Amino acid sequence: GAIKRNARWSTHTPLDEERDPLLHSFSNLKEVLNNITELSEIEPNVFLRPFLEVIRSEDTTGPITGLALTSVNKFLSYALIDPTHEGTAEGMENMADAVTHARFVGTDPASDEVVLMKILQVLRTLLLTPAGAHLTNESVCEIMQSCFRICF
Repeated sequence: GAIKRNARWSTHTPLDEERDPLLHSFSNLKEVLNNITELSEIEPNVFLRPFLEVIRSEDTTGPITGLALTSVNKFLSYALIDPTHEGTAEGMENMADAVTHARFVGTDPASDEVVLMKILQVLRTLLLTPAGAHLTNESVCEIMQSCFRICF
């Protein structure tokens, strides 16, 4: 809903989905989710990818990036990523990479600070969740460096 209310996607048509890779990713995810009964039937990267693409995109505004960050934080907090799934390590690495390299179009200082806070929340949750045990030492160091860059 919020993506469609954003000026970029306010007049969304099927043709737009073909032209806009971010919208196309969400459309593909919707198709996949409509054809399964359990989230564990698919690789974590399959349902994470569209959200991570939004987080990495320098063309999305802070509020949209913030929504994607909130979503991946919920995936982690609600244990929707099974730590025993064979694709979890790759999914956690991709999430750490996307969030530590998050990009967004600044709107105003207050909104931008909210996005930075959400980045910190996701990074914290990544380290504390059972699935986060799959993170490499390199990713953990990158997470810590990102936290220091944001805070200081």
